[in-house]
Amino acid sequence: MRFRAIILFSLVALRLLGQENTAPTILVGGGVTSGSYTPFWLRANQYGAVPTEESYGTAGFETRGKVVLSKRADWSYGVAARVNLAETKADPMIQEAYVTGRYGIFEMQLGRKRQLQGLMDSTLSSGSYIWSGNALPMPSINLVVKNFWAPAFLKDVVGFKGNFSHGWFENSRADVRNFYLHQKSFYGRLGKPNWKVKFYGGFNHQVQWGGVLKYADPYNISAKNGRIATGTKEYLYMITGQSINRVKEGGDTATYGVNDGWNRLGNHLGTVDVGMEVDLPIGKLLMYRQSIYEDGSLYYLNNITDGLHGISYARSSKKGIVRVVVEYLNTASQGGNVFTNSSVLRGFDNYLNNGVYNSGWTYFGKGMGTPMLTLDSETDLSPTKNVSYDNNRVEAYYIGIEGLFGQNSVTFRGSMSNAIGWFGREFVPVKRQYAVGLFWSRPIQVMGQEAFLKANLGFDTGSWKKDVVGGNVTLALPLP
Repeated sequence: MRFRAIILFSLVALRLLGQENTAPTILVGGGVTSGSYTPFWLRANQYGAVPTEESYGTAGFETRGKVVLSKRADWSYGVAARVNLAETKADPMIQEAYVTGRYGIFEMQLGRKRQLQGLMDSTLSSGSYIWSGNALPMPSINLVVKNFWAPAFLKDVVGFKGNFSHGWFENSRADVRNFYLHQKSFYGRLGKPNWKVKFYGGFNHQVQWGGVLKYADPYNISAKNGRIATGTKEYLYMITGQSINRVKEGGDTATYGVNDGWNRLGNHLGTVDVGMEVDLPIGKLLMYRQSIYEDGSLYYLNNITDGLHGISYARSSKKGIVRVVVEYLNTASQGGNVFTNSSVLRGFDNYLNNGVYNSGWTYFGKGMGTPMLTLDSETDLSPTKNVSYDNNRVEAYYIGIEGLFGQNSVTFRGSMSNAIGWFGREFVPVKRQYAVGLFWSRPIQVMGQEAFLKANLGFDTGSWKKDVVGGNVTLALPLP
């Protein structure tokens, strides 16, 4: 009901604002695949728009706009909807339906809106570890400082940005219903915007919390009598990451399930990021690192070798090769294969999975983090096909190249990923997978109107699934 209220509010706002600035566009197209799966780079980081399996046809509608009220204030809105028609089903979805209001440095966003979290190249990365744009955007209320803001007394030498959000997970999951997302981030910049060298650092904090269990829990391990507490006190415990065991010595299993009563309320995860940007005469160089935390092992540096490492180079020229990104992702450590409460042994992190929220860090059947960590339903590494991560100990190498040639935009994405397997059940040798994608787009004329045509090709080969080749095409036609 809350999500419906947000969407209703958004649509009312669209009607009020839409007369000022709209760009309605019709989308038509489809995709084909030679195997059981869509090629990896055709479906990864597409905000849930491309099916994981099957050939499909698609039709959609998009419109976005902005109303500037003053130098300090504006409104904006957007709607993006589509339906994918496959052999076995029709899959309608609302990718975006939002309205925003900005005053000064603050922007309030309501509804479904595309976003990314984490320090990386936002246009060509393989995907931020924790929030990559791989899944459908989640309905949320999100307070954002989008651009780095510097108090006057700091004279632009130090800037800050971040967000604070409350979101709603889907109720169609098999594990828990009526549960929520808490999300916040805080990032800083050291160096004036015009300095040749600037440093960045910060963190993001994500929590799955609350809800009612859909599975049997007779010993109150996951919840107390099937319900996870969501009162004001619990909200404060959750947003601060405070341990209930420390609030009340010996835990509080009389109020909470054993899992939360002896630990923290909810599933906490995120990254701590650092980066450096260098302005060169012919472009900009960005180096970044995302360090992973879930179960305390990063605090004790047990999993310090895990993380996303990246180098991005963007040329000043707007023709030829304009951007190159190289990344290395390692999640093999996970703190090691032993877990105790000591500061030395904090392993078995089991990234993006959770014992209470059994479908893990997913939304509508797709991972919300990096697509390099794959779900059981996305490969043939195991036969069960559940919506959970069966391939989260990986080592992956990635390159992305973007070029502009006249009116043609061409992008290449390629990756090599090693599936290592779980502790005690490692793949020897590792199971290796190669994936490449080639993306092309340009404006064209259709019946005297300027439209936009995209055509993409993908190919996967290796040990995770049968070799597959596929492609898709989309025509975006503005309405007159």
